[in-house]
Amino acid sequence: MQLTEFQPQAVRSLASGLIDQVCFVPHLPTPGGDVLATKTFNQVGGALNLEATVSRLGLPAIHCTPLGQGPRADQIREAMRRENVAIEAIEDYSHGDSGLCMTFVEPNGQRSFVTQSGAEGLRDFRELERYDYSADDWLVIYGYELVYPTSRDAFKQLFESGMIKSKIVFDPGPTTSELSEFFLTWLGKNATLISCNQSEYQKLAPYLSPEPWLLLRKGADGAELHHSGQLIASADGRKVPVVDTNGAGDIHTGAFLAALAAGNSAQESLELACRAAEFSIQLEGGCTGPTWPQLLELR
Repeated sequence: MQLTEFQPQAVRSLASGLIDQVCFVPHLPTPGGDVLATKTFNQVGGALNLEATVSRLGLPAIHCTPLGQGPRADQIREAMRRENVAIEAIEDYSHGDSGLCMTFVEPNGQRSFVTQSGAEGLRDFRELERYDYSADDWLVIYGYELVYPTSRDAFKQLFESGMIKSKIVFDPGPTTSELSEFFLTWLGKNATLISCNQSEYQKLAPYLSPEPWLLLRKGADGAELHHSGQLIASADGRKVPVVDTNGAGDIHTGAFLAALAAGNSAQESLELACRAAEFSIQLEGGCTGPTWPQLLELR
């Protein structure tokens, strides 16, 4: 299948929404040491970075992951409301508040994370089997849910069930090295699009069959699109002031999906995705994707 032949009705997300506690630091502390942050703030992150990006670019986004009950869950629901992200999460099998990701941002934009999962990490196959996996949608899956001990078995059951007809978009993220052989092999064959950076690709490469399209994000060097071992498209990066790279990969992927859905070619979509990521890293926070007018000004 050519990616440009697929005109999705929506993006459905099985990824986690949580709160990012962002700390800008001059450097990471040494073991047992301390470092003074120059700025701190809380924001909604995780799944919303991609979901808000596609929503701002006109592609409906549907969040299908529990949020729980508590102040963090309330903050996430309000942020999703503002971004016109629909919530269809089934809360019957989770409990507690949403999780927290402590994000440390260094002056060069490099990020380091400490994640505490919450209600979004408590998954049950009885929950997962109740969502719509229509062939007309993109289905976003992140690596976190596949390594949490409270969710990985449910996702294994989902994958083995044969229920998923949607086109799968998989981003392994920082959990790549912890993914099991089962998930690496299954997604390496059944994902439609795998979006990752260069270090993540090194772990995934032995498991990739010819079927998935590979969106290889290269940071300041741009991005490449591969299929069946062939380079299909490439886009150069542009040098821009770096404020915060948090969420840039999510925004890149979301903009690529939305650009394809709007009828752009693979090359045009890749270039627009790079422009969207560059737009985002000049702003604080992870949910900083552009609107169409903002994005088209950057072409």
